[in-house]
This record gives sequence, structure tokens and C-alpha cells, in this order.
Amino acid sequence: MPGIEVQPLEDEHLAAAERLLADRHARHRKAERLLPEVSDFRAQLERDLDHEAAAGVVALSGDEVVAYVIGRVEEDAQLGDRRAIVDFAGCAAADGRGEAIRDLYAALAARWVAAGATRHLALIPASDEALADPWLRLAFGVQYVWAVRETAAMKPVEADVRIRPGTPGDLELVARLDRSLWEHQAGPPSFSGLAIPSDEEFRADWRDLWDDPELHTHFVAERAGRPLGHAVLYRRPTGDLRVPEHNIDLSHAATLPAARRTGVSLALTGHALTWAHEHGFRSITTDWRSVNLISSRHWPRLGFRPTYYRLYRALP
Repeated sequence: MPGIEVQPLEDEHLAAAERLLADRHARHRKAERLLPEVSDFRAQLERDLDHEAAAGVVALSGDEVVAYVIGRVEEDAQLGDRRAIVDFAGCAAADGRGEAIRDLYAALAARWVAAGATRHLALIPASDEALADPWLRLAFGVQYVWAVRETAAMKPVEADVRIRPGTPGDLELVARLDRSLWEHQAGPPSFSGLAIPSDEEFRADWRDLWDDPELHTHFVAERAGRPLGHAVLYRRPTGDLRVPEHNIDLSHAATLPAARRTGVSLALTGHALTWAHEHGFRSITTDWRSVNLISSRHWPRLGFRPTYYRLYRALP
């Protein structure tokens, strides 16, 4: 970009990067009141830089830092390869300087590809169109959505279901529900490309769900004594730019295919929102893949508002 110089991000640039990130987050909180209050933006930058394979670059206009990008290369256990990621605090630009993001990406992407990472991800505030624009013009697309809404005492849904606490005896149900989600996302239009684990692997992944009631809360929906779906609430750690205080995360929710569109999910979600409200949680977060047609329509209808997009690009 004419008029800027790309340099490695050094300690001398951190104060300016802090200011850019603070301005970005202030705009973001103006658009979404449930985002966390943050006072230490240096800690957010250091969180993203505190990885062995992390590096940052800045765009200088004269002596002024007008944009920065921080990214890292990491192993992806699911796909067995390497990917590069720009995390929640990983980029910001001064007003009118978003175009510089493309030059900064070019500088970092050359290193990522040399390190064997040809899948690139960037976590961008959903309301910041000016910041998303340069990434979209770099051939990134929306892959994943993080969202939030208020908890509330909800009117019970008339779906002829009983919702009860989950128990270790529900392990087979939970494994089956997770498998159904994987199978759904393997089909069109998602085409996840992921190998579906075995039944034993699903059971192994979920076996400890009930070990710590202070970490997870599990609900099961039954109709005529037959379990049809579940919801898992998770006390997700705070401290980043996404998760506010007094928040709980709807980390997994699924309904058996035969019971979809019969009100099971609505009843479960309403129960979870009411339970969270009664237990002092102010907000509830969740996430979904944007190519999952069911999820991407269901959760916004239930009042969840996008806070971050995970933008994705896979190089040929």
C-alpha cells in the first residue's frame, strides 16, 4: 500500500497497538453491550503473542502505527495438518486505514505457508465491517459464528417434553447426539471433510461430562420416557475479548434427527435460558458453523446476536 511501511511488531509498537485495539473494542461494545469490559489491552496483545510460533507486523505511516496483525501457526489435531490463526485481539486498524491489513497479511502469510500452514483463520468482530472488508477481499469467507444473548425467565414451550438433569447413564444418548451432528455437518452444504469417529471414540470424548458439576450442567429432553435431545452448559473461562463476566456457554445442543422440528430444541433452550437466569448468569454465549443451515437459522431466531466471525481461507 503506498505510503506505509511494513515492519515486525516490536516492544516499541505495543503502546500504539494497545490504543488501536482499545478503540476497536470500544466500537464493538457500542454495538454489543454484552461484550466484556476490558482495561488491560496490553495483556490481550501479549496473550496472542505468547505462543512459540506467534509473530506480529505493523503498518507505519511515518512514525505512526496505523494497523497491526498478530498470528500464529499451530497443529490441527482433527485434520492432522497445520493452520495459521489471527486470534480475538490479533488485528486492528486506525480509521480509514483498513487497507493496510492486506499488506500485513501478505507479510505474515508468506511465513505461514513456508511453515506448512495453508489454512488461514482470522477472528474478526462481527459488527466491524471496515475491518472485515480487507479480509474478505483477501478471499476469506465466514466459516464460524460466535454469539451472545441475555439470559431470561422464558415461558415454557408446549412440546410435550420433560426436561431433566443428565446423568452418566445418558452417555450412549450423548454419543449418539454428537454423532448425528458430525454426520449432519459431513453432508451438504457443509462438506466438513472430517472422518467421523467411532462410537467408542464418541463415548470416550463425553465420558467425563458429569465429573465436575461446577463446570458443566447437562439437561436431557424426553418425550414419553424416550430421550430425544440434550443441552450442555459450560462455565467458559473469562479474560479474553469475547466472554463477559457472569456468563455461561451453551456449548453443545442437539436433537435426534427424527425429533427435529417438534419443539424439542426450543424447549431445551428455553429451559437453559431460564436456569441460567435463575442461577445469576447475565448472559449466555454459543457458536455455530455458518454453513450449517439448521444452526445458522435456529440460533439467531432465538435471539443470539453474532459477536465474532471466524473468517477462513484455504490456499490451493
